[in-house]
Amino acid sequence: MNQEQRIDQGVESGQLNPREAKRLERQQNRIDRMEHRAKADGVVTARERARIGAAQNQASRNIAREKHDRQGNRHR
Repeated sequence: MNQEQRIDQGVESGQLNPREAKRLERQQNRIDRMEHRAKADGVVTARERARIGAAQNQASRNIAREKHDRQGNRHR
């Protein structure tokens, strides 16, 4: 399951509120732009792959954290 699907599933299940979903979607959009820029010249370098991978890993952790927080106990 990709990150966008995880976000959508979290909204549908009530694990993510609209504000959390929007924040996670913006993060995923930034990663998508990183990927697009990396592919623009036809070559994705090891450094670019590492940066994109690290960003995806962070996004995945953010999605998991937000989906498992207690909605009634807001920390923001």
